[in-house]
Amino acid sequence: MTKRAPGRTFLMVVGIFLIIGGVSAMVTSAMNFVMIGQEEFAPILEQTLQQVGISKTTFQISIVLTAIQSVINVVTGIIGVANSKKIEKASLCYICGIVLIVFALICNAYSAFSGAFSIFSVIFSLILPLLYFWGALKNRQALQEEQGT
Repeated sequence: MTKRAPGRTFLMVVGIFLIIGGVSAMVTSAMNFVMIGQEEFAPILEQTLQQVGISKTTFQISIVLTAIQSVINVVTGIIGVANSKKIEKASLCYICGIVLIVFALICNAYSAFSGAFSIFSVIFSLILPLLYFWGALKNRQALQEEQGT
């Protein structure tokens, strides 16, 4: 018996984007960690951060948040892709969607706190988590309908 998974496409496509973006962000975070530790880059880094209007500490915290978010994105992306057809795993994907949304909001709250707030950034950062959540929700509803029959 084949179970229909109406959220399959959302979980699959968004999951792939999350994996690609997460791996890219991991590489970027690693490069930034290395750059901060290099003395020869210190003057350039200080000057760049000063021009942007953020402190070195704010930059370091942003790197850590980006690294954490990249791991969350890769893990939830893999879970979404692997379970996109399995409506019995819809609750796991649903929880992953909530985690994605909450962490995106935390990152945006930190950006607002550090003075780098942009409504465009908030909207853009929530697009993939909300689409992922929607796909999980559609699969979860299909599971509930199947169990109710």
